[in-house]
Amino acid sequence: MAVPANMTVGATASRALPTPAVAAPEARPQILAIRFSTLTIRPGIWFDGTMICSTNVASVEVRTAAFSINSAHVAPGVYRFHTRVLELPPLSRRHWYELDVIARNTSGAEEVERAPLRVE
Repeated sequence: MAVPANMTVGATASRALPTPAVAAPEARPQILAIRFSTLTIRPGIWFDGTMICSTNVASVEVRTAAFSINSAHVAPGVYRFHTRVLELPPLSRRHWYELDVIARNTSGAEEVERAPLRVE
């Protein structure tokens, strides 16, 4: 699985994030850009993310088979999370997972971007 073209990974900004796209409430949600601090996590580290979406997005969930994060809505079309990775069961570690970024509008329509996530 490849990293989506609209995703950047790293602690520092390699490119500017776009402005959220203005969209009507009933329009399909859009994920314009995603920035994660890392795609390899281990217990005890901080895992951060910023998602730029269309302004009609009501929620952004970052999910794997091992955990789910509900991102905070900080501005129209802008979502962020900052979380410490907790201890995971030994059988969940040293595996690759699909990391789903799910943007939903108020009617439940969703857009999903997927990336590989390594859990150490």
